[in-house]
Amino acid sequence: MRKRRILTLIAALMMLAVCFGALAEEAETAGSGGTAEDIEDPFARTEEGPSAPEWADVQLNARGFLDEGEYVLEDDEEGHYMYVSPTIRIQIERTLETPDKKHPFYCFTAHIWCDTEAGELPQVVDSDPEKPGHAPKHIDEIAAEHKVVFATSTDYYTYRSGRKAKEKSYHVGIEIRHGEILWDDPNPKPPGMPNYETFAILANGDAESYLSTDYGAEDYLADGATDVFTFGPCVVRGGELTEYLKKANTAYNPRLALGVCEPGHYVAMLCEGRLRRSKGVQMTVMAQMLKDQGCKVAVNMDGGQTAVFAFMGRQINQVEEDYARGRKSVEVRGFGTSEQVTDERVGKRAK
Repeated sequence: MRKRRILTLIAALMMLAVCFGALAEEAETAGSGGTAEDIEDPFARTEEGPSAPEWADVQLNARGFLDEGEYVLEDDEEGHYMYVSPTIRIQIERTLETPDKKHPFYCFTAHIWCDTEAGELPQVVDSDPEKPGHAPKHIDEIAAEHKVVFATSTDYYTYRSGRKAKEKSYHVGIEIRHGEILWDDPNPKPPGMPNYETFAILANGDAESYLSTDYGAEDYLADGATDVFTFGPCVVRGGELTEYLKKANTAYNPRLALGVCEPGHYVAMLCEGRLRRSKGVQMTVMAQMLKDQGCKVAVNMDGGQTAVFAFMGRQINQVEEDYARGRKSVEVRGFGTSEQVTDERVGKRAK
């Protein structure tokens, strides 16, 4: 009899263990927002191919583009922007990030997919194509004049090159545009920040980054680089956060970064700062956000009052009032072109 009671007790305990395990699994699922199958993937693929985000009323083909025509969405209130054509798809989302209560900031994350087989690649667009490096203008103005769908600021190199003319000890870094070397001038003793690391766009749609003292301009050309920017630091390499972040400054500032997830799939991220609504972001926080977006390589570019996003000929982010339209530049990093981009809204910033 006693043996039977013991066996009954063991069976009851095993049943309780199973029940508690099921409850724990259910609680874990609820706390994480659902199972892996339930959590919405913003870049999910169906059997027919990539799907558009739920806020966009457009059907994509199997390659993630359109068979013909163009689709444009601008929603300032919700912070959604999208452009799709037969060769490029641009999705921009504005989110309010609160890594801590004292430093909220708005982040603009742009994912760009290019049909590299059709020759669609990021491009550097000069303010004055006849005289590259001259005639600085606002980012939205350059974009509108050249029908660029989505444009960002770049790396501030013209200011460094101007200073080098006055200070022989100052270095510009490695700058390549349209497959031509403009500067091959690495800093042998890179400062803390920017540390003269590069962001190189390759002709196959990929990207790479090295310290300018480790890789020369000719090396980049041999790799098939079309454009190379110098700023830094590189915050994601090989899909992991870089060691530099252990000594990165902890200041809260407006920042801009460029990254690549895979050949033809780029990420541009702009975090506002020095504003009432946006206090700025720390380098380490932005780096983690870029990694979370799937970047295999990502490099910090010139931020502060230089950081601007322009979509369809209009600035969509805010910059501190002294430079409300951002610093003028001689170039933009451009994605896509469309005849729908006009100069009618140049200078009219999104609220």
